[in-house]
Amino acid sequence: MRYQRVFILIVVGWYLILALGHYFNQRPLWNDEWCVLNSIIDLKPAQLFTQPLLNDQAFPRLYLWVIQQFSKPFNQSLLSLRAFSLLAMIGAFFVWFGISRRVLRNSWDLILFIGCWCGSIPLVYYAAELKPYSMDVLISGVIVLFLLDQNKIQHNSKDYRTILLFLPLLGLWSYPANFLLLFPLYNLIVDCINKRRWLVELSFYLFGYAFVLGLVYWFDLRVSVQHLLAVYWHDYFISFDSWKNFLNTFGKGMNSLIARQFAENPRWIKVPSRIFIGMGVGYMLLAFWNQYKKDRFVLRSIISISFAMFLLQLVLAVVQAYPFAVPRMSLFFAPLLLLMTMMVMDFIRERNKVWGTILKIIFAGYLIFISLGIAWDVFIRGDLGAEATLYSTHVSIN
Repeated sequence: MRYQRVFILIVVGWYLILALGHYFNQRPLWNDEWCVLNSIIDLKPAQLFTQPLLNDQAFPRLYLWVIQQFSKPFNQSLLSLRAFSLLAMIGAFFVWFGISRRVLRNSWDLILFIGCWCGSIPLVYYAAELKPYSMDVLISGVIVLFLLDQNKIQHNSKDYRTILLFLPLLGLWSYPANFLLLFPLYNLIVDCINKRRWLVELSFYLFGYAFVLGLVYWFDLRVSVQHLLAVYWHDYFISFDSWKNFLNTFGKGMNSLIARQFAENPRWIKVPSRIFIGMGVGYMLLAFWNQYKKDRFVLRSIISISFAMFLLQLVLAVVQAYPFAVPRMSLFFAPLLLLMTMMVMDFIRERNKVWGTILKIIFAGYLIFISLGIAWDVFIRGDLGAEATLYSTHVSIN
């Protein structure tokens, strides 16, 4: 155990080194970041809540206002503009680290899970980009942590009701949070059904949730450009126009979901991801029902929560409310995919120790290769892109 703890500290430190190195490189703003910066500079604080953002951008308004106010004394320097992205991703890392410690039974699996963060370009890159995706990862972790502890928290009714009242405020900081907050609501409704009465706790949560949704609509969605999703992300919605269109759109989404969690280029680098993440998704689909019944049809285990989040994304893509499997826009789901991948490899190892161990060693080698490639871009080239080519000597363009 002593050696495993040392390895854990080393891998945790390595992720922080990569994220901080990328942040302090002060990579020049790319197109979308410039577009967000235009709103920060040209719009007054009141205008952030009363009119569309410039250049067809979408950004949680409260979060953007905080960045605006924080960066103003620093003349909108790169470090000040990206500071909250860094803090959110580091916070997300430790929240998900805490979740993984409770879910993964083997210390080596925990090390591999942390290694996944070190080997994921999105989970390193978005620690230093002027976009809200790292906040999505943090808030999804907070909601998952609440779901795992919801049964325990409710024993203290005062604390439980306070949390239920204020938990929906997360929706002011992240668009996906407004959908993910349906999961605590579902658990509360099931609890009411089981107890055959309306619970005060449900009233607290409904009040807070409705209040936040009202604020998000009035100060954000109402004054935003409504065609953004249809124009920019129509390829990531699931179509039911015909079986062919359904299979094409669903297949494209699934391929993106399992192939693009670690790196994009060179193209072959996505093949192992398809295998490893695909195994994790398959395990989630096969194990969900038994776990769901074991949990008495509430969302309080990581498999049930993962499946519910996966299903929710499919439904949102079908009704064209949110695109499916865009790497950055579904980044909030990435840690659960990584956990499912670790759980399926542990499942295999329990049934065949030799092959399970070999599989984990291969996976570890794959992560090391990608992580060193990320380090190459961060420390040698000084330019890590969201779709960077590993070990390239050319500057990437996003």
